Amino acid sequence: MKNLVIFFFALSFLGSCTSKTSDNAEVSGKVEEVDAATFKNLIDSGNGIVLDVRTPEEVAQGIIANAYVIDIYQSGFEEKLQSLPKDKEVYVYCAVGGRSRQAAEILLNNGFTKVYNLSGGIVDWRRNGFEVVKPN
Repeated sequence: MKNLVIFFFALSFLGSCTSKTSDNAEVSGKVEEVDAATFKNLIDSGNGIVLDVRTPEEVAQGIIANAYVIDIYQSGFEEKLQSLPKDKEVYVYCAVGGRSRQAAEILLNNGFTKVYNLSGGIVDWRRNGFEVVKPN
């Protein structure tokens, strides 16, 4: 019975968080959840910056080219975000999308206005055959 209650709670929580749009993006507040192909198109547009919020150990395995790396768990995370240009779109990702969703909300709360989260994270990015590079 306890597991059933947890299941229905999780189901209702997940169902209430997002809504689909026709362009393959989900919108939650002002954060747009996008798939890997859409994320790549956004990056290729040149209108924004890419933000990786994973840990140093994860980053060592590869990043999306030209990404800024700011570990969400690092002290002073919000202060470090202030070094990013607020007039640009921000394309944020982590391993599978959870931490980057959290980071996206923090970005919005700190004055960024157009924020995209890579749903499925770098795992989905790689699954779709998109390139990762070794960080500098």
